[in-house]
Amino acid sequence: MPSPYVQDLFTALAVDNRIELTVWYLEQVAPDTYWGEQAMPEYACVLPGKWYGVSGARVHWNPGIRQLIRDAEADLFVIVGYIGFTNQVAMRTLTKLKRPWVFWGEIPGLHQRNWVGQRIRCFLQGPLKSAAGIAAVGSRAVNAYRLLQAQMTNSRASHMVYRNIPYHCRLDEFERYGAERQQSDTVRFLYCGQLIYRKGVDLLCRAFCELLQAGAEATLTLAGEGPMRESLQQSVPEGFRDRVFFLGFQSVNALPRIFGEADVFVLPSRHDGWGVVVNQAVAAGLPVIATEAVGAAQDLVQGQGTGWVIPADDEQAILDAMQQAISDSKQLSVMSRNAFDVAKQVSMDQAVTDWIDFLETALAG
Repeated sequence: MPSPYVQDLFTALAVDNRIELTVWYLEQVAPDTYWGEQAMPEYACVLPGKWYGVSGARVHWNPGIRQLIRDAEADLFVIVGYIGFTNQVAMRTLTKLKRPWVFWGEIPGLHQRNWVGQRIRCFLQGPLKSAAGIAAVGSRAVNAYRLLQAQMTNSRASHMVYRNIPYHCRLDEFERYGAERQQSDTVRFLYCGQLIYRKGVDLLCRAFCELLQAGAEATLTLAGEGPMRESLQQSVPEGFRDRVFFLGFQSVNALPRIFGEADVFVLPSRHDGWGVVVNQAVAAGLPVIATEAVGAAQDLVQGQGTGWVIPADDEQAILDAMQQAISDSKQLSVMSRNAFDVAKQVSMDQAVTDWIDFLETALAG
């Protein structure tokens, strides 16, 4: 779908004279998003179709995709995700027509399934062995797709081109507000994302309240909306409600200022294929507390000196990391400088370079 973040990337690719880009979106908005309908640039359109709820997933069907592929004068196709009737028809049509295509996706097979679910997943992943390349979202996903290909083909699939190409977004405003950050006597923690169980915000709120009970001088700001908002607000003891701020949904344009007014970013997800908010956090010079279940944490935090990577679904680990952040201001300063440097890895210029190199290499092969 045309999220603001994916549109940032496509805009950058579309203006590069090495690419003539066409984008087909499966839907305009999803039920759990809040940014509303996005304007379509001339190179993009939303295909007519609908989605069906299957085992907690939204499975799309866009009639006419087969004919669109047959008629398209394209040198290379990029298919995003393998779940969905449209995606399956697209991959299988391209393979049958012997037209080159590559795949772009998050880590596969993350959720445990029973034997029936495993058989269905294997069927859905089957077309991937015919792709010319795989752009995996994060290093953890690259390793998973390499293993998957070896299992499907009983070989190393030497023809396959693999690249670690994470999600990207524009970061210039985050860098500007981060550089202008004013010091505060109180450590300001920030969470940005949906208020849903998968994001672990329930653990974060409980851990932060324990932090305050221990006498810490800190605040917590939650920028985002979701079905857990009311229960989260009620869970905060009345005496602490002046230090926990629920901002609700914030537009992308409003986020740089919010990040610039924080000291530490927290993403306690039980699962996040990537987590583009980590890109924004390091660009704003924020030390990051993220779980090992966050794809971006593996690439932008782990071993980078930009924060803490902690176990998922662990309230005590969140509390321990926040206590460390409060107790050592010099360490926070070092992490902040490291974060500004790490952000260069996910700049939009780097994204365009990585994508064009991947596409050219896959097409040549």
